[in-house]
Amino acid sequence: MEDLFGVPMNYIMWVLLALFLPGLGVICVMALRNPVMLKMGLRNIPRRKGQTALIIVGIMISTLIMSASFGTGDTLTYSIRKAVVDGLGTIDEIILSARVDEGGQLGVASYVPIESFYQMQQELAGNDDIDGLAPGVADFAPALNNRTGVSFGRMQIAGVDPVTLQAFGGFRLSDGSPVRVETLEEAQVFLNERGAKELEAQAGDTLTVYVYGESTQLSVKGVVADGGAAGTDPTALLRLDSAQRLFGREAQINSVVVSNRGDELSGAKLSDDVTETLRVMFTDREVAAQLKTSLARDDVLAALAERQERLGLAQSVRDDLAALQVELQSPGLSDQFVSLISDEALREELLEALGGMDDVQLVREVNTLIVDLAEFTVLDIKKDLLEVADQVGSIVTTFFILMGLFSIMVGILLIFLIFVMLAAARRSEMGMARAIGAKRGDLVQMFVFEGASYSVVSGAVGVVLGLIASALIVTVVNRIFAGGGSGADDFQLTRHFEVRSVIVAYCLGMVVTFITVGVSAYRVSRLNIVAAVRDLPTPIETSNASTVSLLLGLVRPWVRPFRLLGRSAAAMFARSPLRSLRLLLL
Repeated sequence: MEDLFGVPMNYIMWVLLALFLPGLGVICVMALRNPVMLKMGLRNIPRRKGQTALIIVGIMISTLIMSASFGTGDTLTYSIRKAVVDGLGTIDEIILSARVDEGGQLGVASYVPIESFYQMQQELAGNDDIDGLAPGVADFAPALNNRTGVSFGRMQIAGVDPVTLQAFGGFRLSDGSPVRVETLEEAQVFLNERGAKELEAQAGDTLTVYVYGESTQLSVKGVVADGGAAGTDPTALLRLDSAQRLFGREAQINSVVVSNRGDELSGAKLSDDVTETLRVMFTDREVAAQLKTSLARDDVLAALAERQERLGLAQSVRDDLAALQVELQSPGLSDQFVSLISDEALREELLEALGGMDDVQLVREVNTLIVDLAEFTVLDIKKDLLEVADQVGSIVTTFFILMGLFSIMVGILLIFLIFVMLAAARRSEMGMARAIGAKRGDLVQMFVFEGASYSVVSGAVGVVLGLIASALIVTVVNRIFAGGGSGADDFQLTRHFEVRSVIVAYCLGMVVTFITVGVSAYRVSRLNIVAAVRDLPTPIETSNASTVSLLLGLVRPWVRPFRLLGRSAAAMFARSPLRSLRLLLL
């Protein structure tokens, strides 16, 4: 999880550390300078074990809720990111034809001559951000396992180039051993694990594949692991030339996959630069200039600004809409405008905004220009999916924290009440301390020392229990997925906790607790020494110096019964905290 309430988690962590560590350091310095108050504050902890346990439980509520929320968000983010990386492997972008193929199937990319791929290779040969390009053919056909009689109506038949595929890591059998695509003969295929499961197939089986009404026999040479070029949908892998002949598409391809420099994760960080380079390379700049001229209107800018404020719109799309508005108001034709207008997600939002203007001629003109804008479409698929994973994790964490805000506020109120009751129970002790020379600040320090001790322990306990609660939530969700029917167990949550989130949960709980303890300590340190020593009610001040004093004098008699009731409750709490809590709950 990278963000919380739109703020990067790294910033939140460093800000909280900047608040917590100096605060803890100040308390440690005060403890060294005032060891007497430190001992007086800590001596009650081992004396009243039940009271100590109750206070720790009350203080750890907020930390537990935050830790459980962060742990669940981290787990969901990591699980989705892992599914994306396992599914795509080293593939970072996919290049598809933007033209319509009249003879193609629905849902299948249009075919282009393979010479287009060779031209891409030449133009991108000097680009250090790209370390692999591979052409491919992907189409669908019904398949039947002759041995088991099991069929699958939409098996993906993929043709891959053995030479260019080496930059993508190749394939591995289910047992982990590497295999080479060039070893496949004309009528042989590799099945991925999902395809083998659907057809109940194994090495040596014969498949009957129906392409354009004609049947073809293919032999299964082995079962390879899912992911990367093998895909995650049921797929049969052939050599590129064999797939081209199978579909009657000699010297044609319908996809090109791109691998950025770096591994599966680090390569995605270069997606913005690589995608912009590819889109600029494929775009007709004259058409792009005409499109900018058509859109550079005040009413279009107003419609884009209104669309940008639409609820539910992803932050990345909002940013792109804002950048598009800036580009439309800037002179000339920049590469950034070309890249933005070539983004399908942004174009969809643009057309939605134009559709609300009731200008049919403008919409028709823009649609015509978009069709002629570029020969190829570039999908930065891995980056988009990783951003979705981060957004889902952030949304889940925010939801849990918002749902737990009431409990967190109750926990803060409970901390305040606990320390007020502790002060009431130790009123005589504090009065005698003041009588022998202790200052009001010394009493504040005494309660801060005691509260900080409770907080440090309760925060750690809360973090651990929160992570345990998160693990239980993940276990329950996985069981629900596993019992959801066929295919429901393909996605499983993997427990994962970021150290950063643990630090944020702990420090956030500590900062909240320190502030509450400090406020409550300052509040309880205000007492009358004589009345506190003799354990008498605080005398009413009769000064007529101000209207405020007069009003207080009128209100205090009505408040006195409640104060007496509070003293009785404090005395009962000091004698038996567990019994007091049970009576309160009942």
